[in-house]
Amino acid sequence: MTTSWVSATNRNIAIAVLGFFITLACWSIGSSIGSGGDIDAHISSIWCAWGEEPRMCENDTGSSATVPYMFQMCNGRPIDSMPGCEVAESSDQMQTLRIMGERFRSPYYAIMRVFATENPQQSILTMRLVNSFIATVVIFGLFKLTSGQVRLAAISSLSFTLIPVAVMRITSVNPHGWAILGVMTSWAFLRAFLTAPKVANNKKLLLSFYIFTVLLPVTTRVDAATYVVFTSAIVLLHRYMNVRRISLKEIAVLVGVFAVGIAIFMQSEHIQGYLTLSKPAGFPFGQYLLFQVIHIPESLVEALGYAIGQQGNGPGLVGIIGLLLFMTALIFSLQSATKVGLIFVGLVMFFLAIVMYKGSLVVNSLIPPPGTYALGLMTFLLGMSVITSRSEQQFMSRKGNRIAAISLLSITHALTLYSWMELYTQGNQTSGFFNAQTLDASSSLSLSGGWWWNTWSSPNWVFLSGIISFPVFLHFAWRVVGSDITTAEVASH
Repeated sequence: MTTSWVSATNRNIAIAVLGFFITLACWSIGSSIGSGGDIDAHISSIWCAWGEEPRMCENDTGSSATVPYMFQMCNGRPIDSMPGCEVAESSDQMQTLRIMGERFRSPYYAIMRVFATENPQQSILTMRLVNSFIATVVIFGLFKLTSGQVRLAAISSLSFTLIPVAVMRITSVNPHGWAILGVMTSWAFLRAFLTAPKVANNKKLLLSFYIFTVLLPVTTRVDAATYVVFTSAIVLLHRYMNVRRISLKEIAVLVGVFAVGIAIFMQSEHIQGYLTLSKPAGFPFGQYLLFQVIHIPESLVEALGYAIGQQGNGPGLVGIIGLLLFMTALIFSLQSATKVGLIFVGLVMFFLAIVMYKGSLVVNSLIPPPGTYALGLMTFLLGMSVITSRSEQQFMSRKGNRIAAISLLSITHALTLYSWMELYTQGNQTSGFFNAQTLDASSSLSLSGGWWWNTWSSPNWVFLSGIISFPVFLHFAWRVVGSDITTAEVASH
């Protein structure tokens, strides 16, 4: 391995990581602070995470709280995403918003409270950029610390599941962003840790990154915490079956991590309730189970943007491309699969079905929950299929396939970012472009349809930066992975 080769790899990593951060930064400032599902409840939970404080959090009843004025509400939601009310100027310094119940206030809110001030816009922007930085550090760890098949599996699975949901959730102040990121990546660090030589300099760093990415979901959501327990167990079991020998030190460290995690989990009645399956209330069990089996796959692919509208309209272009690329990569990885490999992929699929079934029971609904709640497991499914693959040719192994896939993914990202910004930054002067008019920091977006925060910059620059930086990220990311493929091919000959 020559110095020039290492230097080129490091340069590719640096450019890929920079492109990834710029992409996330564009998403961070691409929509107003009222964007995102249940954002009012998440924001108030952050501001009240340290208890009541004058001008920050007052009158916390457990279901509502008074916080600094954020945005006008419309039918129980921020007017930015529910523009069905007449816009009203407000001079109020505080407003009452709904808040997460005390048992649902995860450590995530207390951590993000560090960045909360009496200036909501500045605070939310800071939080989004902090989340973007955290995700960038994790991606850097994947590039720098992993190699070979692990890096191929990690980057393959991320490439085909970032769009359209993950990229917007990771940058939001929704705790689901941390949960998704941790489930998407923790398994790769664990696999790399287990396969790294004992004398490897990066072995401790791999373990540190693994623990960090496990803590992301553990400090946010119960369901995501169970996901990382499952993904870690699958990786450990597969490694054991491959070598039938793991060092005592490695076993001690991992058993210790799992023991502490399980002990913490079982202290909560809420967690115990989540880990048990019950019969559906109000539905015959046989009919309910059959309905779930039929509709769970349909709900799962919503994580890739493939959603069927309530009016019967079909999925959009983003979902069609996303599903086709994901399935193509999955099929390639399953070529020449062994029985053991198929069993492990089957276990992941079965767990996905159980997760969706449990989600329906939790909300007592006949319809399975959106696949976005299992997005991290979709990433793991593709990653594990690559890890267990015996095929020398993966979908992204060929240069032509990489060019086609990166081009299609860049198109879907551009469409997704445009739709997101169009929803929250309504341009009304030039068709096809966003209105660059600035608003006062206290004004509502809907007043004149202009750029949502007071700055010299235009939203068009944000959009252009985002649609350029994302393909740059993918191109150089796959140059890094491509160097592994080339090295392996040379070694095989």
